[in-house]
Amino acid sequence: MAKELELLDRVEKMNSVVERYLKGDNPTSIARVTGMKRADVLNYIDEYKEIARNDDEVKGRAREALHSADEHINMIIARSWETVEQADSANDIKTKASVLKNLADIEGKRVEMLQKAGLYDDAALGDELAEMEEKQQLLINILKEVTSTCEHCKYEVAKRLSRITGKAEPVIITGEVA
Repeated sequence: MAKELELLDRVEKMNSVVERYLKGDNPTSIARVTGMKRADVLNYIDEYKEIARNDDEVKGRAREALHSADEHINMIIARSWETVEQADSANDIKTKASVLKNLADIEGKRVEMLQKAGLYDDAALGDELAEMEEKQQLLINILKEVTSTCEHCKYEVAKRLSRITGKAEPVIITGEVA
């Protein structure tokens, strides 16, 4: 009877931790709210993940959620490209540059989401990462090309790209030669 009560208490604690974890709370805040040690919270989360990995129903729901998120990302990308075309037609360089940057970010988030889901094996991951890096470089080149005629835009895009890439982006200064 004592073992059953101990097991019931453990399941209730794990449910409390997992409920907060699935809502997006981090282990430190969960520990603070529940009064548990952070190490115990991490153990409950790991235990839940192991249970979920072996539960076909949980796997099915996760696959559905992942598929839905991927479809949602596809719609966002399609609408973003529409916005790029509209901005291009209106000669709105700032909007075009901003949307292209957002497209690069969205693609990066998709890859991250799929990696976390474990959908990439090592070989496919290398290929996908190489393709993503190529796309990112193309988008950076487009941003630079689009903003090349606008001095303010050129500096703003270079500054934002530097934040993303972690390296200084060169800016070509054009001016009249005396």
